[in-house]
Amino acid sequence: MSELNNSDIVKHVIQTLIDISGRKTTKGQALINMTELLNKLKNKYDFLKHIEIKDTRFLEMDEPVSIMTNLDNLKSNELSKALYDIIKITNKSLGKNAGFFFIKELRKNLGESYTLKVEEMGLDLGLMQLEFEINEISKKL
Repeated sequence: MSELNNSDIVKHVIQTLIDISGRKTTKGQALINMTELLNKLKNKYDFLKHIEIKDTRFLEMDEPVSIMTNLDNLKSNELSKALYDIIKITNKSLGKNAGFFFIKELRKNLGESYTLKVEEMGLDLGLMQLEFEINEISKKL
């Protein structure tokens, strides 16, 4: 596999989140939720304004996630913070529909090469899953 750049990673993570969310709600709802989420986070992460989500359910060739500019010059820690927020808020917004192992499912669906790159950027999905599990257990206590 060729070297993955920041744009590839961000696009793949967001696309995977949309796919997982679409199975737990509907594809249309997943697209709307991701668009709204990115709009909310644009004030915190300016580069998110360059990501466009399109409703491609009725188009054959288009991909729903487009990145309009090169994100490859951004610092990895800035991207990892944004991805952390996107994953965490997506998980929270799905509520009980997300399931207890949402982040594990995300990790599996991303694939090994993307998971390794995300972890190299400083975002540990295994730790995120553990954090989620601890929060859920503490809610029950």
